[in-house]
Amino acid sequence: MFDYIIITHLPVFYKVNLYNELAKKLNIHVIFVGAGTNEKRSDDFNILNKSNFSYTLLHNNDFQSRKKLETCVGLIKVLNKLSFKKLIVGGWDLPEFWCAIMIARKHKNCLALESTILDSAVDGYRGVIKKLFLSRISSVFASGSLHIELLNKLGYINGIKKTLGVGIINDIPSFSKIKPVDISYNRRFLFVGRLTAVKNLTSIIQLFKGLPELKLTVIGTGEDEAILKSIGASNVDFKGAVDNKQLSSYFENHDFLLLPSLQEPWGLVIEESLNYNTPVIISDRCGSVELIEHGKNGLIFSPLNDKELVSILTSIDQSTFNELVAGATEFSIRKKDDYQVRQYIELI
Repeated sequence: MFDYIIITHLPVFYKVNLYNELAKKLNIHVIFVGAGTNEKRSDDFNILNKSNFSYTLLHNNDFQSRKKLETCVGLIKVLNKLSFKKLIVGGWDLPEFWCAIMIARKHKNCLALESTILDSAVDGYRGVIKKLFLSRISSVFASGSLHIELLNKLGYINGIKKTLGVGIINDIPSFSKIKPVDISYNRRFLFVGRLTAVKNLTSIIQLFKGLPELKLTVIGTGEDEAILKSIGASNVDFKGAVDNKQLSSYFENHDFLLLPSLQEPWGLVIEESLNYNTPVIISDRCGSVELIEHGKNGLIFSPLNDKELVSILTSIDQSTFNELVAGATEFSIRKKDDYQVRQYIELI
């Protein structure tokens, strides 16, 4: 009998890493809806070949190209053959997830929630649909406080376990410090993510055009790439897609990670940045903002207030930078990830 059957969208690296850790303590089987996506950050974003657990793949190609009826039927066949204590679905946005929670008994059904109160409707028919979904859920693994706030607004009253994460990043170093605490501040900022409107990059690039003494490196691709490049300035450098294994050099060679999103369910790149002792400047509308202590390992701002961000960017000096780097070195990714894994183990 499996402790968990986990149904999730794709074999993205941070999910596979999490499941590999769970598999060291639990007997799990993972069902991936698709093998890949046409919206990936890099070529090594999906790492199914590194899985150390049993799994089923419902669709062998890009997630978006699947025939939903076929994958739902395939999922039902798989679930009918397996015996398990708990079932975890990775959201409420897919018909496959709905099929799963309707087939399994309610006391077995769990939800891994990555939506927050800022990016998910709670009123009208959308709210009704989510409440219906939650009526079939006995336990929720909620990533953070903004996610729990969503559950509260939807009137969910069953078990909640805060995980402080959505997965586990790659290449956690075995040594304690990568970026020296006395490194020179060179006014170099880094963005890593999809180039879409919700990331708020149009506003950020306009700000950097007015601050020529600062440098911004942009890693990623997306539908807004051409527009963003057209308004770019000499101090904004677009790098396109970069493989995960190459990101370390960018974190090491930049002073801050900048995540200005208008909405961000979590923001795994924050963990990746802290992993390399690179402090962050983060929007207060990101799920992972609770990992940041303002003035300690990063700085928090409202993405709706350009003047606030300009004030932050122009007020950083060598002393402030050194203090933030020192704070970033004290943040333990390993401790956070151990906590995340423990939340799943404790439910069994």
